[in-house]
Amino acid sequence: MAASMIGCSSAGESETVSETTVAESTGAADSGETESAGETAEAVSLDEYVYDGEPLEIHLGDINSQFPLNLAYNLGFLEEEFEGSNVTFTMDYFQNGPAISEAFASGDLDFAEFGEQAAISGISADYGYKIIGRNCDTETMYPLVVNMDITDAESLKGAKIAVSVGTSAHYLLLSYLESMGLSEYDIELVNTNDTVTLLASGEVQGAADQMAKFSSLIDAGEVHVLADGTASQTCQISAFVGRNEFCEQYPEITAKILRAVQNVDDWMAESEENQKEAFSTLAEITQREEEWFSTMYGGSNFGADLTEQDLRVLEEVLQFMKDNELLSNPDITMDDVLDLSYLELAGLR
Repeated sequence: MAASMIGCSSAGESETVSETTVAESTGAADSGETESAGETAEAVSLDEYVYDGEPLEIHLGDINSQFPLNLAYNLGFLEEEFEGSNVTFTMDYFQNGPAISEAFASGDLDFAEFGEQAAISGISADYGYKIIGRNCDTETMYPLVVNMDITDAESLKGAKIAVSVGTSAHYLLLSYLESMGLSEYDIELVNTNDTVTLLASGEVQGAADQMAKFSSLIDAGEVHVLADGTASQTCQISAFVGRNEFCEQYPEITAKILRAVQNVDDWMAESEENQKEAFSTLAEITQREEEWFSTMYGGSNFGADLTEQDLRVLEEVLQFMKDNELLSNPDITMDDVLDLSYLELAGLR
């Protein structure tokens, strides 16, 4: 594996990793023609494919809570996958998913990883990308945390619950309530981004948000987790998205990037030591505490391919966003959102 390259940049700044060029290769030159993933040359396997066209700069995007694309970039997995290809990778770091969507809209990104709701919102706005895979899903990232005296569905009734309406936490909260035989009408929903402050002050009796935000309150014995996706069979999905024009023009490159991401997942799954190294690296890249990643992602299901649960959840999230009027184009369908052909080309589906 290539040497590690670790760094952090803002949305307007980027890092670059170059690959070497070989005089002869089996890759097709950049002719400007586009192909779907299923129409690539059968004579060349993905293992043999080397891109030797005009120098190609591939723009990657990430936020400081997502991976493993940034690990594939910083730990040399992309270098290894594209050895001999005439490509350059540039990584930009963004503050949030909407900022990534806007970068796609302006043509500044080719691939990125961020939450499924922000991804679907950008697709609805016709920003020119689709979900082509995922980084992970997790059933425990956005729990419903409540005061210690609330222990079941009956005692939850009538409680004030803080959540940011129209977010992943909101969708997941509704799924938790349904799994408990309740609905949003059985509680008093408080729309806020400041869930932890309201919960700590006693203004609300519960909240749904990122698990890491509640760690100190849980450790102090003031609140506990009442529900998460393990009961409702729902999850938060970290989506892997690709720019349509790029993916169609370079299907093999797209598939190999997905394969590099999967290689990171496989490496992390090999041992606890590897996962600890991954979280330590992420902490250095993002300037977050290592414990934040272990808390948020410790129970995650990693892998580039979407599971049946993921596909069901994406459909539910799409409907949730339509019901809450969160989409620029409410007529989009799952066919507009997803393209799984590159996972198939990569041999991951």
